[in-house]
Amino acid sequence: MRNVPLWIVALWTACWGGPAGRAAAGEGAAAAAWPPRHREEIRASCSPQQMLTWPEVRLEGKVFRASACMEQPRGYEVNHHRLTVRYSGSGSVELSVAHSTTNDLKEALTKAALHSRPAKRASGATLTVRSSLPRERCAWLLIRTEGPVTVESIDYVFWRGRQTVYGHLPTTYEFGGAKLPYRIMWPRKLEAGKRYPLVISVAGSGSVGSDNIRNMERVILARHLFYQYYHDDELACFSLVPQIPHEKSIPAPYWPKGPRGAPTPVYHPDWPAVNENGWYAQATVALIRRLLRDGKYPIDPDRVYFTGFSYGGKACWEMLKADRALWAAAFCGAGWPIGGAYANPVGPLLERLKLEVQRYRHVPVLAFAGQRDRMSYGSSAVCREIRARGGKARFVQIAGASHIGAAARGWSDRKHVAWLFAQNRKANPKPGADPFPGGVYPAGPR
Repeated sequence: MRNVPLWIVALWTACWGGPAGRAAAGEGAAAAAWPPRHREEIRASCSPQQMLTWPEVRLEGKVFRASACMEQPRGYEVNHHRLTVRYSGSGSVELSVAHSTTNDLKEALTKAALHSRPAKRASGATLTVRSSLPRERCAWLLIRTEGPVTVESIDYVFWRGRQTVYGHLPTTYEFGGAKLPYRIMWPRKLEAGKRYPLVISVAGSGSVGSDNIRNMERVILARHLFYQYYHDDELACFSLVPQIPHEKSIPAPYWPKGPRGAPTPVYHPDWPAVNENGWYAQATVALIRRLLRDGKYPIDPDRVYFTGFSYGGKACWEMLKADRALWAAAFCGAGWPIGGAYANPVGPLLERLKLEVQRYRHVPVLAFAGQRDRMSYGSSAVCREIRARGGKARFVQIAGASHIGAAARGWSDRKHVAWLFAQNRKANPKPGADPFPGGVYPAGPR
C-alpha cells in the first residue's frame, strides 16, 4: 500500500471497503500518450455481499440499493459511467447511476429520474450513463433485483478528469502581447500512426470575457463532442475552444487600442472583436497553426473544422477569411455574415456579401438556425450566395426553434456532425489567390 496513490486508497475505503473491492480498484490507466490530468479511466468492483449492505432508496416509485458515494476531490469531474452486473437466475436486474456536483444523494436521485433513468440489463450487459451537466464529481450505483436472482459480480468504469470541464483542459496561448485562454480535449484513445481531426468551437456573446468555465457551459459543439460523441469512434477528434476576449482587453495595434480589426460602418458595425484582421481571429489561427506543427498532437491538417453559434457563428465567416488555406469545412449556427446581428442582407449589404463570399466559397459549409430566430436571415443568405458562386453550402432551418433553442438540436443531430467529419481539405477546390487581399474591397457606402 506504500506506493498506492491517495485517491485510490480513498476509493477503496470510502466507496467499496473490504478485500473484494480492494482487489479490483484502480485497474484502469490513462494511455501513455495522454497528457497528465486529462483522461483517467478508473475501474472498481465490489462483491455481492457488499451490495447487500447498501441502503435502500426510492427511484421512480421503486426500491433500489444505493452504493456509497463515489466522491472525487474538488477540481475533478466524472462522466461516462458504465455499470455491469453479472448474475444468474430467472429474475431481472435493473440498474442506474445517480450523479451530482455535490455529495447529495437526494439531489442526485432527482437528476437520475430526469437524465439517467433506470433500465433492465441482461447478465453481463453494460448500462452506460452519460451526463450533459458539467463538473459533476459524485456518483452512486443503483441496483434493484426482482424475482429469483443471484448476483455474482458488480463492475463499474467511469471517466475521470482533473481541472477539466466537459473533458477539456484549460491552458493559454500568448499572441501579440496578450493571452488567449483556451481549452482542449484529446480523443478518447489514440491509435499509433493515426491522425485526428481538429474541431474548433466558438460560443456566443454570453461567454465573452475571461471565464473559460462559463465559456464551456454555453451552446457549443465541444460539449456534445464530450458527453454525446466521446465514445463514437467515427467522431474521435481533438476539440479546441478559444475564448473570445472583452474588446477592451485587446492589445494594440488591434482594435480598440489600434486600427486592426476595427468595426466597419454599415458592413460589420457591431461586436467586431472577431473580425478577420482583429486580435482574436489572428490569435486563434496562429494557435491552430502551432498545434499543427507540434509533434505531440497527431492532428490531420486536412481535417480542421470550424464550428460556432450566434456570435461564434459570426466568427465563422471571419475565420474563413482570416486563413483561407486552413479550413476543411465549417458547421455553424445562427451566425450572421454581414451587417448587424439581425440583418437581412439587401442592397449594399448584399452586394458586399457577394464580394466577401468569393474569398471562402471553396470551403463547404453547413449552417442552421431556428425557424423563430431573426438571425436566420444571415445564415440562409450566406449559404445561398456561396452556392450561387459554385461553392457547397446548405442551410437547415430547425422547425419551431428559437435562437438558443436551435443550438442543442443542431449539435445533437449526429448526421450533421458526421457530415462535418467526412469533409477533407484535399477534396475542396484550391483557394487560389485572394481576390481581396487583407480584406480591401471596392469602395461602398460608409
